[in-house]
Amino acid sequence: MESPDNVSSKQVGVRLPGHLYRWLKEKVDSGEYSNMAQSVIGELTKARTLEEVRRRETSLYGAGENEPLVRMVNERIEGFRRELLDEVKRRQA
Repeated sequence: MESPDNVSSKQVGVRLPGHLYRWLKEKVDSGEYSNMAQSVIGELTKARTLEEVRRRETSLYGAGENEPLVRMVNERIEGFRRELLDEVKRRQA
């Protein structure tokens, strides 16, 4: 049997939960994809790309967490975040 790395494409039959089927069907109906197979492939490809980007970002941001400059920048960002949240709360009150 071939390893998955050597297979360029493989047909898979699955049952989708109703909410996923309706979501993908809407994408086909709106013209975003030409058919259901393309919508499944397209959305899985997007999900995989996002996962890979997140994994890369995590490794970049996690590296050097104990370095003084990184710690200082993270503390400053957190300070800005708190200030913005306080300002939003003040404006809502």
